[in-house]
Amino acid sequence: MSNFCTFCPDGDGESLPEYDSSPELALAALLTLMTNFPARCSPALARSIVAHLRVVSQDGRLDGVLRECAEQLISNWEALEVLSGARIGPMAEPLRAVN
Repeated sequence: MSNFCTFCPDGDGESLPEYDSSPELALAALLTLMTNFPARCSPALARSIVAHLRVVSQDGRLDGVLRECAEQLISNWEALEVLSGARIGPMAEPLRAVN
């Protein structure tokens, strides 16, 4: 997979890759980031997921159902960013997903 799938903006002036030519790339990157989160549970990864959710939710070329779903997930992933930052030490309990 290309390098944008592992990009994690951290507020230091970096920005997301341009998805102007293919909105599906943002969605593919988002899915990749989300599937990697359980293994890492890092705030940077959660922050990148939030950024990609925003891109997907605001891209009018994507289906409305996808945009709405992305918009609804933003607050959940913002909370996971905070929670994953609160874990202390290598033996910290992993976060558990609740559906």
